[in-house]
Amino acid sequence: MHDHTDTWGIPSQTFLQWYLVAAAVAIGLSLYSRMTARRSPVVVDALRRPLTPPEIGALTSDYQAVLASMAILRSVELISTEGKTKLPLTAEDKNRLDWFTRTVHKRLGNGKVPLRQVRLMGRLNVALAQLRTTLIDEGYLQRQQDGLTAALRTVPIVAVIALGVVRLVAGIAGGKPVGFLLLTIIVLALMIPLLRIKRRRTALGDSELRRLKHENSYLSPKLRPAYTSYGPSLAGLSAALFGAGALVLIDP
Repeated sequence: MHDHTDTWGIPSQTFLQWYLVAAAVAIGLSLYSRMTARRSPVVVDALRRPLTPPEIGALTSDYQAVLASMAILRSVELISTEGKTKLPLTAEDKNRLDWFTRTVHKRLGNGKVPLRQVRLMGRLNVALAQLRTTLIDEGYLQRQQDGLTAALRTVPIVAVIALGVVRLVAGIAGGKPVGFLLLTIIVLALMIPLLRIKRRRTALGDSELRRLKHENSYLSPKLRPAYTSYGPSLAGLSAALFGAGALVLIDP
């Protein structure tokens, strides 16, 4: 016969020690699966092609990819200040502009009315998805994870919480002190949303963005560079790396 003073015949202290070990292992497993999701396929650096300004923008957000193209179009005077299309693309333009920037020019329409940001982003849905897919394939952005993958990542923690809750209920029923166990369960529960947060970039994407910002720090709007003398691709690069501030400088 078990001694009735211990829940399930396991002394509270022993249970807690093993419970903390189980909690640590569960967190470790979840973090490991999160890390593997961020790993990039190994590609020899020499084979890496330089990214276009919209692709560099897409490392941060879809919006920044569009900003990069708008900066390019504006700096070659292909669109007006209000973002209306000004001139059709010549054969030369088509050659020197990347496909995404050509698509942005096309989606701006004939430019009778300036396009609101939301509508333009909507019109570029397919092109943006294509841009992201290329970056995913090349290892810069994380693959889209379905809800199931994200959920599976937290399964070990959920299992440990469930065990803790059962023990907690039994402990309360037996009039045992359960404060520390309750605290551990709460901490574990708080870890779940953190582990489910989706990162946009892979580790490679992070390091590439850091490298580009470092190498092109002279393009930062804070330094007020004269974009007109740098040419369209650098104007696009500045918007891709530093956001809307660059557009304001290109076109006060």
